[in-house]
Amino acid sequence: MAASFGEELRLAREARGITLRHISDQTRISIRYLEAIESNNYKRLPGGIYNRNFIKAYAKLIGFDEEEAIEGYLRTAREQGDPADEVITTPYRSHVYTDGGTRSPLVTVLLAILILAVLSLGVYAMLHWYQRRDAARNAPAQPPVPTGTQSVNPSTAPPSNTAPTPAPPTDQFHIELTARGEDVWVSAQVDDNKKARGILLEPDKTEKIDPAARLRIQYAPVKAKALEVTINGRKAQVPADKPEMVITKEDYERFLQ
Repeated sequence: MAASFGEELRLAREARGITLRHISDQTRISIRYLEAIESNNYKRLPGGIYNRNFIKAYAKLIGFDEEEAIEGYLRTAREQGDPADEVITTPYRSHVYTDGGTRSPLVTVLLAILILAVLSLGVYAMLHWYQRRDAARNAPAQPPVPTGTQSVNPSTAPPSNTAPTPAPPTDQFHIELTARGEDVWVSAQVDDNKKARGILLEPDKTEKIDPAARLRIQYAPVKAKALEVTINGRKAQVPADKPEMVITKEDYERFLQ
């Protein structure tokens, strides 16, 4: 028996190791609504345009084609005898901003703008810190000038037979993740940290990570071509036959092209 639309979404989510709690945290959609989507129980959803928005947000986060997801939702709704986008039960109330009372739309918009401003400031500060650290790391060391010595005219100084000593290579482990042409969702686990961090890469946006020894990246194999990984400035090959890369400082060169 072919899987239903909701089962297809659930199987795609589980194949990527994404929990309903993670989707709820990222999209602000209640877990009971997410469970209703996976069980094709649209009577439990708010109805109207909310249903489409929920389906698109769910599909985008798990790497499922959004247009295909909307078509599957509409087809399933018609099969259940409910006109698409007119499955109305109780009005939708956000569990994030409206629990305990209603809030005016203007206050909600202002709050959203404030949150975006704080996030933008945090990203800017982080990028500025990375740039300053990289500049300090790559700057050549200036030798101290001895006191009590006379300046030497370069035109009259005798030639030196001692070749300059090359600077030792920089011991670094720097990884950059970039989405090319489309959104890519990844899960990054740095070193021995038990908790992975979910990252939604927007097109042509770069996430910089500096692990001490190890980085585990999980992604949807269908997104492998859109995910670009560079290690210490060199482009790596992203496997498309499995949903993760485990990059270590000792053997990362096996991924380099």
